[in-house]
Amino acid sequence: MSNATIFEQMRDKYLSRVDEFYAKVRKRIVELDPSAEFSKEVVTLNEELVAPYQARILIINRPTYKPVRLIPRRAWFIGAKGCVDMKSDLGIETLVYVSEGGPAIRIDMFAENGKILKKSEIHPIENDVAKGWVFVQNRQIGMLPSLDADLLYRLLEVLGK
Repeated sequence: MSNATIFEQMRDKYLSRVDEFYAKVRKRIVELDPSAEFSKEVVTLNEELVAPYQARILIINRPTYKPVRLIPRRAWFIGAKGCVDMKSDLGIETLVYVSEGGPAIRIDMFAENGKILKKSEIHPIENDVAKGWVFVQNRQIGMLPSLDADLLYRLLEVLGK
């Protein structure tokens, strides 16, 4: 099997994960707010490993809230198997898909008032991430909490107000 075929399969798996994620998000949001409405748009993604391809954006509209868009960004993302941005006029939050056990995270240093307190080693995330979509809460220290229903609701509230 050629590299091009392997990369195309990885892209297709990413698009499938995104579609499955959208279905779960829709279900959870309707539980939260039955008046929510959804629409889709298409975005063209340009990545080095495959030809340009199209992916769907999910737009979440709730009465009295700003629209929130889930926008696929890339199938290849360091330490993850895909990235989706959650975006509104108020900001952007990043969600990534991690495989079993999560990625290895390296915290280069902890600092306080410019003074290095401790350097750390690479370690896997064992308890916080099992598998699936996670919220990139803090890029500096690599916090990746699982995207459960409560966290999804909080992100919608922050981005939708």
